[in-house]
Amino acid sequence: MPASSPQEAIEKLGWYALRWKIESFHKILKSGCRAEEARLRTAERLVNLIALFCIIAWRLFWMTMLNRTEPEALLALP
Repeated sequence: MPASSPQEAIEKLGWYALRWKIESFHKILKSGCRAEEARLRTAERLVNLIALFCIIAWRLFWMTMLNRTEPEALLALP
């Protein structure tokens, strides 16, 4: 992506730095939830399953990131 100023370049570097988080989420979705292995007969069922998997994957991702930044925080959750 083109950057016409140092501020734009820094912004784009920040975006790139977040890429690993997106890849981690997709890894949870694909490997943890095994989303690609679903063999549903209708598109509607597949969409519903993927929506549910996204919620589960997001929660697992969030807990992973929380544990990396605040290891004791998950112990305090109800």
